[in-house]
Amino acid sequence: MLKLTKLFLLCLLSISVVFAADNSIYIDQAGDNSSINITQDGGGNQVYDVTSGSTSTDYATLSGDSQTLDIDQIGSSNILKMGIQSTVLSGVGVNLTYFITGSNSVASLDFNADGQGTLANLVFDVTQTGSYNDLFADILGSNNSVVATATGGSYNDFNFTINADDVSVNAAISGGGGNTLTTNLTSDSGLVDVTSVGASNTFSLTQSGIGGTNGHGITLDVTGSSNSFTTSQSGAIDTTIDITSVGSNNTWSITTSD
Repeated sequence: MLKLTKLFLLCLLSISVVFAADNSIYIDQAGDNSSINITQDGGGNQVYDVTSGSTSTDYATLSGDSQTLDIDQIGSSNILKMGIQSTVLSGVGVNLTYFITGSNSVASLDFNADGQGTLANLVFDVTQTGSYNDLFADILGSNNSVVATATGGSYNDFNFTINADDVSVNAAISGGGGNTLTTNLTSDSGLVDVTSVGASNTFSLTQSGIGGTNGHGITLDVTGSSNSFTTSQSGAIDTTIDITSVGSNNTWSITTSD
């Protein structure tokens, strides 16, 4: 097993790392304007924080403004655990592109890991190709954009917990069946837009916050059968749900409140 025991990536740093199967990359980075490109090709690869053991429950830590990250994990049973902090108020604070090609991978991402609610201008684009992949993301801040795509596989899972104003989540799921999308969005101005092609998929979409002036809003465009949808929106007026569905034996549960 080849290991980068520790990376201290300081400001204005650009790094590109490429590894084959069964590698571990440990990251502890501080500084602005960092550019990180990681490709792991094979099975059992991991990205997380520095520990003394062979496995870790700790998140890789990246702090600083104007961060650009491009992470490709190719193969099966890969792990990504990352906590990202940024306080930039203009421009892009964090631009993360994450590609998962393979099966049985797990990614856990904590945006604004310091918990101060100041992460802003996040652009997060994740693509899953394969089956049985799980992604969990916690996002805290404002003016954030999330694009999630699952193609050609089955039993993939997107799970987003977002407490952020002026946020958009766009999800596109196609290919196999049994995929799951869960969004728990607290926002005064948020939009969730879902397009799905396939059968036996499960969607649980929850929005809360103060309505008014384009608060809340869910759009679903679904083609396929035996899908399950649960949506719940609350706040002070200004709640909209727009659904287009083609298929049989779909189950809907829609709740809105003033």
